[in-house]
Amino acid sequence: MEVLGIAPASGGDQTAVLLRSKGAKRELTLLVGPLEAQGIAVPLQQLKPPRPLTHDLILSLIATLRSHLGRVVITDFKDNIYYATLYIEIDNKEMSIDSRPSDAIALALRANVPIYASNKALNNARPGQSIR
Repeated sequence: MEVLGIAPASGGDQTAVLLRSKGAKRELTLLVGPLEAQGIAVPLQQLKPPRPLTHDLILSLIATLRSHLGRVVITDFKDNIYYATLYIEIDNKEMSIDSRPSDAIALALRANVPIYASNKALNNARPGQSIR
């Protein structure tokens, strides 16, 4: 998936994050709060804050532990909530960690790693659903 951008969502204080698959051209529109939107906007706009933000800190911790983020996957959509998983490689092993999709996207953009969405998430998705 590629992040096409973020934009204010109509009727509220949420922001829409638009993702599109590179091959099949399927789309996901996810709604996030203002802080989550900021976490995604910083790498999209190629901003370099003077001090590490939370997502930068997480990637620094991962690197300090001699590991790296390999990919993120938006795995599911159930009960109006999206789910995601971080895949971290350490000592030639892969660990999966549950994540909010907004955090997964913010980390993937900073680390320049792929963002995937499972068919389960894409098939169950409804435009403009919240991600938590």
